[in-house]
Amino acid sequence: MAPGGRHRRFGASLGIVLIVLVGAGCGSASGPAATPTTAARSGPTPVAVPALPPPAPIVWSTCPGSSSLQCGTVSVPVDYRHPSGPQLTLAVSRAPALDASDPGGMLLFNPGGPAESGNQILPVVLGLLPSAIRERFDIVSFDPRGTGASDPLTCGTAPSALTSVLPVPAAPGLPLPGAAAFTAMARACQTQAVEPFLDTTDTARDMDRIRQALGVPTISFYGMSYGTVLGAVYADLFPHRVAGMVLDGAVDVNASLTQQAVQEAPAAEQSLHHLFATCLADAPCPLGTDPQAFFSDLATSLRDHPLPAPGSGDRYPVTEGDLDTATLFALSVTQSTGLFYSALVAAKGGNGVPLRNLALEFATDVDGAPLVDPLWAITCNDAAAHPGPVAAGTLARTLGARYPLVGAYAVMYTMGGCVAWPAARQPVTDLHPAGTPPILVIGNTGDPNTPIIGARHLAAIFPSATMVTWKGWGHTWLLSGSGDTCMQQVVTSYLDGAGLPPHGTVCD
Repeated sequence: MAPGGRHRRFGASLGIVLIVLVGAGCGSASGPAATPTTAARSGPTPVAVPALPPPAPIVWSTCPGSSSLQCGTVSVPVDYRHPSGPQLTLAVSRAPALDASDPGGMLLFNPGGPAESGNQILPVVLGLLPSAIRERFDIVSFDPRGTGASDPLTCGTAPSALTSVLPVPAAPGLPLPGAAAFTAMARACQTQAVEPFLDTTDTARDMDRIRQALGVPTISFYGMSYGTVLGAVYADLFPHRVAGMVLDGAVDVNASLTQQAVQEAPAAEQSLHHLFATCLADAPCPLGTDPQAFFSDLATSLRDHPLPAPGSGDRYPVTEGDLDTATLFALSVTQSTGLFYSALVAAKGGNGVPLRNLALEFATDVDGAPLVDPLWAITCNDAAAHPGPVAAGTLARTLGARYPLVGAYAVMYTMGGCVAWPAARQPVTDLHPAGTPPILVIGNTGDPNTPIIGARHLAAIFPSATMVTWKGWGHTWLLSGSGDTCMQQVVTSYLDGAGLPPHGTVCD
């Protein structure tokens, strides 16, 4: 589940995509911290926090295992209401601009998730960004609070305990099948003192502490998937600190968990139909002459007769839940199509291990660390409303009837972990940032996790924004189509200060 779609999983995640591509390892303050701007909000305001003195400048050193990346840390309060209380240490990394003679500034990057490690993904992202941006900008990334190397939240939840839950109740009026597993996770995480403070609003405050520690008055930002939510919240709190902002694979930030599920279900279904059509066009298709029937038959078999647990510590049988999780991963990360076909064929023959392995790509980080605990903590702490187990189960049956291949899974993907989570302390609601510079929003016509409707809605909340449409399949432009020269020109021109492209710009 690590990618972004839910409130988020928004997104499925970009980080997850990169796991398939490659395994990665990994001045003075500018003045007092800016106080949050709340005038633009018409909904609930964030928790009021006092002003803080500037953080210490980042002390950079060469990252272990890399001669080109620099690593450092920034200390931030666990609770911004009590800045002198317990602190968190954020792990930060930097790739200096390749051409120091023509500086373009700092570009802060977030890969999404939520809960993805920005530091682990940075080496891969450097090869995907337009070359002109890599030449002129210092690329900075970080592990958000409670994730990666930034005091990660660990509640003991086994990723396969969640990938294996069935997507839809067996009968009307029953709870979402994973409710028991999600309740156990929620209870375990509530015992961790840091859990209430893992949300996007405080992560956005952390971003501004990073900006200050970098010694710059403003910063550019590139956010993917859930990262577009983080960018929108930062713009809402600190609009005058934004130099430029690219939001790729945009999430409908003001949509409820239920609305996100309703949006995501048809997008995933459309993408799966496209995958089957492509398989047939590239005959011989590994799934035979009717891949949809192959898939449906396998789903029924795994629902009625789960395959044995893989063993080696993984004790959960392989189920229809793993099939749906692996499917969304494959639709998001188009480079994994061959692995997906092989996993389906193996499962049809009684071997569920490849399918489980693929499903786990959506629930683990680049280094294999479980993402499920911090992912759901952030997702649920951001959501104003948490539908209960029965309401979620009812929605799953409704979407499953309407989109019979993978529609029901949209509910587990967007809200499953929240059915038993406590009420949010400072939910992300009704964002309408004011005072920001023009914002570039990217929507992908074939994105199965963050449907293009989210990009339209996100662009509309800013005083000045242009949505650029990329016509392609997979999750986000940068992960799925970074070689597209049209998009490269759009992004480079914008970040270099030439302004937004014309409204209605489409790159095919």
